[in-house]
Parts: sequence; structure tokens; C-alpha cells
Amino acid sequence: MFYSNAHTHSTWCDGKNTLQEMAQAALQLQMTDLGFTSHSYAPFDPGCLGVIDEGAYQRAVAQLKAELAGQLEIQCGLEWDYFSPRPALGYDYFIGSVHYFEPRAGNYASVDESPESFQKTLDTWFSGDFLEMAKAYYRLVVRHIKENEPLIVGHFDLIQKFNDQLGYIHAGNQKVYEEIARQALAEVCRMIKGYGGLVEINTGGMSRGWTKNPYPADFLLTDLYQRQTPVMITSDSHETKTLNYQFQETKELLQKIGFTESWQLYQGQFQPIQWT
Repeated sequence: MFYSNAHTHSTWCDGKNTLQEMAQAALQLQMTDLGFTSHSYAPFDPGCLGVIDEGAYQRAVAQLKAELAGQLEIQCGLEWDYFSPRPALGYDYFIGSVHYFEPRAGNYASVDESPESFQKTLDTWFSGDFLEMAKAYYRLVVRHIKENEPLIVGHFDLIQKFNDQLGYIHAGNQKVYEEIARQALAEVCRMIKGYGGLVEINTGGMSRGWTKNPYPADFLLTDLYQRQTPVMITSDSHETKTLNYQFQETKELLQKIGFTESWQLYQGQFQPIQWT
């Protein structure tokens, strides 16, 4: 049973549906809980500004929570990008994500906007060297977890989102890339163990047609299992029809690796749920 989704967007950021519509979709799926995680404010990205008025967002979620009391437990979270201003107080939890590379001359380049923008950044900022790009990305991921200790590590290897379209991970660099990613994940796992964090297994790239598998990639899922790192299946949903996208298939993938449980939001708190 999947009781919830803890990575949920709405029209408060770049989602297609309102808070109310997402909550009704959760009820139709017989979920008991739902965690909203609008994007944090990104004033440098006109294409995805995120939540501009955090107080209003928190009040809107609180009002919906009150309206649906006894039907659906609702938590107010935030997907906190590393380069966003420090969030306001009052959130139930954070997802820590990296969506941009370190700015240059005040300009930000997105990790996941489009294949075209990714290729341009690879060519102009990293002279076509994907391994240098990967090192730069994973340094930011590790820094975010170290400095801010978000409860959930968001789409750890987002940098591979457009590989099926662009082919920048290939036989000539794959082994080195995997070692870069593994070293970063090892650091992240060590840090979140110290404060009780989780790594999400995110199906958002699949639901939007960019990837065939969830984040993180299979070789990293194996590392997570071997390190006994707690994981949580999420959909990174931006619309009602993807709220539980391929949860069952992702569970089966994790079971093949050896996982016997995942963490979920259930009865108002994060807790491990054993699979039967």
C-alpha cells in the first residue's frame, strides 16, 4: 500500500493543478497523507520562480489541511534549491535539491530545463567535458546536504536526466562518471545517517518522458541498499494524473535489489513501511 506522496507540486510553483485538486486526487487514490513541496523562491529563474510569498503558501496549505481534517493528513514542505534564499520558518520538512550550476558572472544555468539548454551549458561552461560538469554538480549536492541537512535528498542524479536524448554518458566516460556519482552518494549517505535523512527514489523523469528509470540510477540504488540508507518513493508530481506514477513498478525494482521497506508519510509522520 502506498499511503502518500511527499514530493508534490501545485500552481503555487510550476505545477498544473491547485492544492485542492492534488488533494482530491490523493483521496481518489485512497492515500491517507500528502506532502506539498513547492519549489523554493528562485528570483534568478523567470521560468520557475517558485514560491514568492511563503507565508501565503503556508496559510493556503494550512487551510486545506483544516478543511480535510479526518480525511487526509497534509504536510507543508518545500523543495529547497541550494541557490534559493534561506526559506522562512514554519515548514514541516524540506527536500534538498540542486537545479542549477554555480553561477558565473551572475548568470545561472539550469541542470534540467531542457536538452537544448543543457547541451549549451555543457559546451559553453564546461567545454564539452561532461565529467567536469558532473563533478561541479555533485559538489553542490554534497554541499547542500552538508550545510542545510534537508530531511529528503531530492533527485540525487538529476544531471543524467537528458542522457537518453543527448548521450553524454557513454562507454568512454561511464566508469569514471559512475565513480564520481558513487563518491558523492557515499558522502551524502554518511551525512544523512547522522541526522536521520532519507533519499528519495523519484519517478518524475519517467512521468515526463525523459527517463526510463527513476532517480537515482540502478547502480546507485545498489549502493543505497548496501549502505542501508533509508529511501522513499516519490513522484515529484506536477499534476493529478502522476501522483503515484509507477510506484508499484519502482517498489518491484527496489525489491529485486534487496530492499524490504520504504519510508512514507503515514498518519502525519515519516515512518518505515514494510512491504508484504
